[in-house]
Amino acid sequence: MKNFSEIKVGDKTEFEVQIDESIHKNFSSISGDKSPIHLDDDFSSKTKFGKKIGYAFLLTSFLSRLYGEYLPGGSSICVKQESNFIKPFFIGDTIKIKAEVFNKIESTKFVEIKSEMYRNQEECIFKGKGIVQVLFEKNE
Repeated sequence: MKNFSEIKVGDKTEFEVQIDESIHKNFSSISGDKSPIHLDDDFSSKTKFGKKIGYAFLLTSFLSRLYGEYLPGGSSICVKQESNFIKPFFIGDTIKIKAEVFNKIESTKFVEIKSEMYRNQEECIFKGKGIVQVLFEKNE
């Protein structure tokens, strides 16, 4: 966990998540989204994707992990998030989440972070920008 003064513009991090059937079904259960594009093989096979697609908002749930565990790592709350879903992903894909601090605002203790997600190391499927507010210094 970093305090505001320890966070630097240019700080970067990345991690990966394997999307398996269990994660996919758990997200369906938690969100209540039972859309056939995500759950029905027969329906999905007739779409332009040819198979079930992953939940876009499952991707945004990884931002919670990003902000809570990596940048800045548990010392902040998310106050704004922009999300651009560029392409679909599928069960079995590995999602790489990459992020970089691009701005800090001293007066509000806001940290602006850009994020990108890639499926199977190569295809960009998500771009976003978030603002987190650092709530305290380590010594407080």
